[in-house]
Formats: sequence, structure tokens, C-alpha cells
Amino acid sequence: MAPAVEVLAEVVVHRDPAGYCAHPHLVRCGGELLCLFTRGPRRPFVLHPPEDPAFKNLLARSTDEGASWSAPVPVPGPDWTGVECGSLTPLPEGGLLLHQHRFDWLDLAAAEAHPERAAIAWPEDLVRAHLASAEHEPEGLGVERARALLHWARAPGRAFLHRSADGGRSWPTTVPLDTAPYEGGYGLRGGVVLADGTVLLPLADCPAYRRVFVLRSPDGGSSWSPPVPIAEAPDRRFEEPAPLLLTDGRVLLLLRENASRTLWRVESADGGRSWSEPEPTGIDGYPAHLCRLPDGRILCTYGFRRPPFAVRAVLSEDGGRSWRTETPLEVASGLGSKDLGYPCTLPRADGTFLTVYYARDGEGVTCVRARIWRLG
Repeated sequence: MAPAVEVLAEVVVHRDPAGYCAHPHLVRCGGELLCLFTRGPRRPFVLHPPEDPAFKNLLARSTDEGASWSAPVPVPGPDWTGVECGSLTPLPEGGLLLHQHRFDWLDLAAAEAHPERAAIAWPEDLVRAHLASAEHEPEGLGVERARALLHWARAPGRAFLHRSADGGRSWPTTVPLDTAPYEGGYGLRGGVVLADGTVLLPLADCPAYRRVFVLRSPDGGSSWSPPVPIAEAPDRRFEEPAPLLLTDGRVLLLLRENASRTLWRVESADGGRSWSEPEPTGIDGYPAHLCRLPDGRILCTYGFRRPPFAVRAVLSEDGGRSWRTETPLEVASGLGSKDLGYPCTLPRADGTFLTVYYARDGEGVTCVRARIWRLG
């Protein structure tokens, strides 16, 4: 018999009627749970971080295993706007890393004078990409209407790594990341720390969103290696890697693949220096979040952006080599629209699970929510 989900409680992590809050990442740091998410203004049509310079990353914290949450604060500070979805990486000694890709946003006059005009995404470029994406519902948007409302252009920008020693309450150190020859670096599920202390941070090129690579740090994020390629193919578009360090030392990555709208897998057996060829998992949805259960199984949580518009999870009993895709767990279903997902799941101290995700509520406000559940 397939396992079932028994929902025990529903929680609102953050709801802002004037904002669009989405794309959460959940980690455990010390005795707290930390939820990082994006927040932009609520506009007449949905824009995601690559399309709007007003997006920030906000951090909320919970001291009661996700039953309640603090008011969120912008990280690393209120001036860090125009960023992609961020990610957190807890370090063994209690430190915390925050990764962000920050675009270079320009008003239209500055864009006209920019020396690298070929790299500029103009309002009509942003809107055409928006309309071509399966992520959005059109909502009456057209190029002419959007150009009248969007007064900015976008240059590629670069990736940054911020370090905290106090659980994300302050970020005294910022390290620019050199991602060349890739355009930039975007990741929303953080990194892993190997047995020797090396931090692996998998990222996707940004704003191309087609190739995945990894950076390695031997010193807790102070310095980073040149990029090591992970996944690239002419007919595939890989992004949003989700890593997990396995008990045997292998590193498992699930990748979002935008041509098929499914998840693919790669792994490394040598600390991220080389990677297997990408192969499909059969998981119909995206993006992934991975966690290891106390019994050794791996849980993959993901968004399903077709009816019944759901947050789903599947289990692996062989270290992520195969998944029980024929019996997905319905963590949340009937969410009303494709404006949903990016779920993360962690085990709670009492053996239940906490899943954070985003979705619209009955009043049309996109907010970050959570469910506490157990396998029935």
C-alpha cells in the first residue's frame, strides 16, 4: 500500500497583501528553523525575481519547529534589492552562508548608454520571456501594456556569498563569486559540506538558465575554486540544482530540466570534482528539495503545476538512484493555480515533517505557507 499524508496543522509563514512572497528555502541552523524567501511588490500581473528589480530575500525564523514564525527581515540588508531566489548553507561549527545572484538593473536612459547593449534585456525582452514561460498565467499581459508599466532594463549582474556567525542575524562578510566562463550563478537550495569541511555550492548559469556547475570552498566560504561543470546538453535546459550528501560520501544532485519540465539526476563520488552524465528520474514536477529521513530513505519534495495544482513528494530507498514515482505523496493539493511550489521539507524533532511552500490564498495574495504532516 502506498504511504499517505496525514496533515496535522497548516501555518502561514508570511502573508503580505501588498507583496508577492514566494520561493522559500528551509534549513535548520542551531536550535532554529530558518526560512528564506523572495518578496516583491504585488503588481497587476505576476513577475518573478528575474523580471523585477524590487525583489529582496527575506529571512524568517522559528524556535518551535515551524509552528510559528518571526516577522521576516531583509538579508543581508534592506539595500540588497534586485536579487534572484537566494539559498542558505549551514556550516558544522554554527556558521551560515547566504548565496544570491544580483542582477544589474538600469533605468532606460542608462540602458541606452550601456557599453554592452547586447547583454541588456529590455522591457519587451523581459515580457516576451515572461509570456513564453509555462511559469506564468497571462492575465491579460501584452508587450505594449508591459512596456508602459516596466520602466527598467536588466544586465546580467553577478553572484555573491555572504557569511554569518550568529544564525543569520548579521552578515559582516560579503564575497563576490567568480563564475566565469558562466554568465552568473543562481542556486536556491544551498550547498553541502563534505567530511573534510569542503563546501560544495551547485549553481546554474544566470540569466541563461541552461548549464549547472559547482564551486568548491576549502575554508567555509572565504575563497572559492573556479567552476567545475556538472550538466550541459544542447537540447536540455538545466537549472535549480538540489544537493544532498549521502551517507557513503556521494553527492546527489537533482536538476530542474526546462525542456521536459521534469527532474534529472547526477552524482559525484569524488567530492564534486567530476559528475555522472545527467539522466531523467521520472519525477514529473520541479524544482526539487532533498532530505534524508531517519530510516535512511530520501524524500524529494517538488511542485506540480498542473491540475490538481499540488505540492508532492516521492521516496527513494536506494540512495536516489530510483524513485517511487507511481505513488507520489500529496502534501498539499487543490492550490488553485500554477502560481505555487518551491517546497522544502525537513523532519521535526517529534518525527513529523514540516513542508514550506508558496501559493495564492483565497484573496489572491501569494504567500509562504507550511504544513505539518506525517506519513499515515
